Amino acid sequence: MVALLGASAAWADNHKQVKLNVAANGVVNVVNPFGSVTVKPGAARQVVVNYTTTSDKIEVDSNGTPDGRRIEIRTHAVSPQKPTPEESRVDYELVVPAGISINITTAAAPITVDDLNGDITLSSDTGQITVRGVNNAFIHVHSLTAPVVLNNLTGIHAEIMSSGGAVQLANVTGPKIKASTTSGNISYEGDCSGGGAYSLITHSGVINVTLPEAASVDLSAQSVSGTVQNDFPLTARQHNSFVPSPGRSFAGTSHSGSSSMELQSFSGRIRVKKQ
Repeated sequence: MVALLGASAAWADNHKQVKLNVAANGVVNVVNPFGSVTVKPGAARQVVVNYTTTSDKIEVDSNGTPDGRRIEIRTHAVSPQKPTPEESRVDYELVVPAGISINITTAAAPITVDDLNGDITLSSDTGQITVRGVNNAFIHVHSLTAPVVLNNLTGIHAEIMSSGGAVQLANVTGPKIKASTTSGNISYEGDCSGGGAYSLITHSGVINVTLPEAASVDLSAQSVSGTVQNDFPLTARQHNSFVPSPGRSFAGTSHSGSSSMELQSFSGRIRVKKQ
C-alpha cells in the first residue's frame, strides 16, 4: 500500500497543468527534444499546457508576455549531469484557441496537430509530424528523416521540406501546396481542388498520385533517369515548357485544368493513377 501511494504521488508530481493568457493574434513557441507534443483546439482565450515529465533532471519553463502576444514553453536540463533521452522525455498536450500561430521544434518527439485555425510551423529531426483537420492556414513543415502526414486540410498554403522522410498528403487542398524531399517518397491522394498550384519534388524517392476522374487539373511530370507512368485520362496541351518523352515525362489537362500539379524526380519513379 505504501509503495502504491508513493508511485501515485510521484506520478501526480510529474503531471502538471499551466494556463497562460494569450492575445487574439498571439504566438506560441514550443521546444521539446524528446517525448511528444499534441495540440488541440480550445475555445477560451487561454493556452492550456498539460505536461508529464519522467525525471527530476529536466524541467519545463512556461511563460508569456504581459500583453499575451508571445508564449514560450521549453524543456531544459537542470542537472549538471547530462540526462539521457529517456530522462529528458516530456509529453505535452496543448489546448490552443483559434487564430493563434504555433511554432513547435523537436528532435525525436512526434508532433500531432488537430483542427487548429492559425499559422503552423513544425520542425522535427526524427519524430513523425501529423497535421489533421486544419483549415485556411499557412503550414510550414521541416524534417530530417521524420515522416510527415497531412490529412483533411482545406484552403491552406503548405510548404513541406524533408531530407529523407516520407510525405503523405490525403485530401489536402489549397492555393499553394509544395512538398520536397531528397530521398523520401511522396504520396498525394485527393482532387487537387481550390484552383491551387501543387508541386511535389523528390531527388531519388517515388511519387505516387491518385486522383478522381472528375479532377480538374493541369498535370505535368518529369523524371531525369527514373520512369513515369500515367493511368489518368489527359488531353494533350498545345504548348508545353518541355517536350514530353515517353517513359520519362508527360503533360496534359483534365477537364478545365482549374488547378495545376507539377511532379519532378531525378532518379525516382512517378506514377499518376485514377481512383
